Amino acid sequence: MKPFVGLVLICLCVASLPTRGQAVGEPVVQFKNDSIPAMAFSVTGSGRHFNRFYPVNADSVRLRIGDTLQVKVTPIQSNRNLIISIRNCYGNCTIDERATSGSKTNAYAVLSANIDTLKDLTLKVPITQTVNFTDNTGRKLSLDNSSLKFIFVYISNPNMSPAVYDLQVSVIRKTERNNEYPLPAKLKRPSVTTARYHAVLIGINDYSDERIKLNRPRSDMARLDSVLRQRYDFTSIIRLPNATKKMVKDTLTALSYRLLSDDNLLIFFAGHSVSTDENNGFWALQDTRQEDLDSYLSNASLVSILNEMRTQHLLLVVDACYGATIVSYQVMTNQKLQTWDEKYNQKSRKAMSCSSLEEVPDNSVFLEYFIRRLATNSEEYLPSEELFDSLKNEVHNKTQIRQKPTYGHIKGLTPGAGDFLFKRKMRLASKSE
Repeated sequence: MKPFVGLVLICLCVASLPTRGQAVGEPVVQFKNDSIPAMAFSVTGSGRHFNRFYPVNADSVRLRIGDTLQVKVTPIQSNRNLIISIRNCYGNCTIDERATSGSKTNAYAVLSANIDTLKDLTLKVPITQTVNFTDNTGRKLSLDNSSLKFIFVYISNPNMSPAVYDLQVSVIRKTERNNEYPLPAKLKRPSVTTARYHAVLIGINDYSDERIKLNRPRSDMARLDSVLRQRYDFTSIIRLPNATKKMVKDTLTALSYRLLSDDNLLIFFAGHSVSTDENNGFWALQDTRQEDLDSYLSNASLVSILNEMRTQHLLLVVDACYGATIVSYQVMTNQKLQTWDEKYNQKSRKAMSCSSLEEVPDNSVFLEYFIRRLATNSEEYLPSEELFDSLKNEVHNKTQIRQKPTYGHIKGLTPGAGDFLFKRKMRLASKSE
């Protein structure tokens, strides 16, 4: 294979559109008598120097939601049993240890098949709005293809002898029916420049049930409200002091209808909460009765509302006992570098808690460091995972009970690979320059 020639050829595509109703494949990549050495079978990254890969630029080929990528591998020698692996990339993608531009981002392996199991030796990859897959740790993830940049077609050879083959990659355009609007010329990608930010802040300490006593949540909510309004670019901030269960549910339900994919939502809760033996969490709202579990807002009820949210990013911050009951599993932060666009382009459904599965004092050390980090941030964007990393050790060391703040995906929601970005107001940036 001639890699430099290959990289030039992949950018060529046929510009003409197919006739209405016909499934015509437009050639994207085509090689005759290409070869791959024996035992070049790794598709996890460690064998990328031996695998053959063919990158397809989504912009160059004008790939759209509803199109189908078609990969056909025709063995020349009798040795078949080759493996096709499809990897999607949503940022500055790594190609054989080199990034296409900027920082490197690994592609996600979303599909793999042995050519002998395919009809006509052809793998068809539909370009759907989202793609669901399981990563190498067994976690189920969902990625938004509106931000798709490259598709890598990998050919692997698990055989004891070299293989020679023909390769053809083409795009079958989605046909437009008479009752459909014309398809857009290119994929609409979410952008940090058009992002809108919203917040719902809940603080409960005046409970109708006098047996539940707290003093700080309302004032903590007001302090967070102040720093968000003064320093960050929020389109709307809804304060719900001493809110009832119905008020919280109605507010979030209304937002699930109103907010769209250009919106980002921060939800903050400070108050009393409880947990069952099965680690199911429940928020105590103003009208909660201590002995009546049905009067609490359960994590399950909350997640059923959040599941309807169409926002690009959703961040839930819980400053209450047993806050980690809403976290499905913790995110290992600082695993890779990403640009702001890469962090924003993929959706996220994250939760941050002041504690793990323990009770916490009314005077919140977690919120002190949370607000301090927001107030002293000098960057244009502050990712939630970076914010969490900056306070987790301080909170653990400065609390007598050794609180263990947690950060991860919201339990019950499809996780995404992105991150919530706190966007600083531009007037603050200009003053500091």
